[in-house]
Amino acid sequence: MKKNLLFLLLGQVISVFGGAILRFALSLYVLDQTGRADIFATILAISSIPVLFAPIGGVIADRFNRRNLMVLMDVANAILAVALYFVLGTSQAIFLIGLLLFILSIVGSFDTPVVSASIPLLVKQEDLEKINGLVNSVLSLSNVAAPILGGILYSLLGVETLVISTTIFFVVAALIESMLQIPFEKRPMDQSPLRTLTADLKEGVLEVKNNRIIRNAVIIAALINFSLGSFFIVGIPVVLRVVLGASNSMYGIGMSVISLSTIIGAVFAGYFAKKLSLKTLYRTFALSGILIIIMNIGLQFSGNSVGNIIGWILFFATGLPIGMLMSIITIYLISMVQRITPKQNLGKIMAIIVGVSQCAMPIGQVLLGMLLKQTNNHLFFPMTLIAGLILLVSVWCFHLFKHTEDSDIQMSEKIHV
Repeated sequence: MKKNLLFLLLGQVISVFGGAILRFALSLYVLDQTGRADIFATILAISSIPVLFAPIGGVIADRFNRRNLMVLMDVANAILAVALYFVLGTSQAIFLIGLLLFILSIVGSFDTPVVSASIPLLVKQEDLEKINGLVNSVLSLSNVAAPILGGILYSLLGVETLVISTTIFFVVAALIESMLQIPFEKRPMDQSPLRTLTADLKEGVLEVKNNRIIRNAVIIAALINFSLGSFFIVGIPVVLRVVLGASNSMYGIGMSVISLSTIIGAVFAGYFAKKLSLKTLYRTFALSGILIIIMNIGLQFSGNSVGNIIGWILFFATGLPIGMLMSIITIYLISMVQRITPKQNLGKIMAIIVGVSQCAMPIGQVLLGMLLKQTNNHLFFPMTLIAGLILLVSVWCFHLFKHTEDSDIQMSEKIHV
């Protein structure tokens, strides 16, 4: 099992690293060629749409050999990288890059449910939080490191060399994943493949609808991205740039600390998640809301040298634990759902969680952007509203799980083992 986990982790790190470098190189290329942020933003937006395909990937993950699916996905990524290499410099390069990134994102949307559905088959149930945390932390670190290395290599090697080199990453990842041994029991198809997959998708939706614990977990996962996730992506940069007036270097340090906090939270998720229960989960949201209030108070001192120091100290003192809490909550929910979901439905259920939660984030980002749009360096009111929203999420979380006992989860585990 340890060897399988090593292959899974190593294959995913190489694949994610290659994908992150590829997207980074192409984003710089588009900006260099057009000089237009609107085209760049449109391409990024289009490449984000395929998250809606995640449930389909989950259905496929439950019907086919997951090791073979991982290998096929990285082979497809390698082919797409080669195709991207050949479209560079052509008259339709920008359009074709957008199209191929769209296809690349469709392939990527299948990856998360396949991997998430494989982990419970490779580890003991009591180790799920630890392994999920390890996988998430290593993949997050790869996403953080890839743009740094990508920026250096882009300036030294150029986009063509950088894009074609990602083919090597994907091929190596496919070779490593081919050595995986993931338990697989082939299920017969009583209908045509399309009708069978459609029926499986309906089965997954019904599983979420009828299982109160899973349904509530999906809601909370969406609320995490809607509130805390949106605050990290939209709110934190505004705090750093607008309120604290961060220079480029300090802005980079601030964002790196926030990224590091989510990684630290993932690393220690196994320890902290064992101390959580569904009935006490609301406390993590309440604590996050309180920390944002403290951050907000600290920001009110900004505007002079001493006040900025106070603002920076409270920013780091509160931002770090908020990032950790967000990772811990997410990994706790994922591990819990993995335990109580029937093995034949793991891919579908994990894909539904990913799809719903990721679709909630852009909605939160748009609303938060509108809230912050008209502000200057005084963010007290909007920050207070953000904290209030997260405290409301805490109340909702308490309401959803107040009647859920640990015995309910244990009973579901016994039924689906």
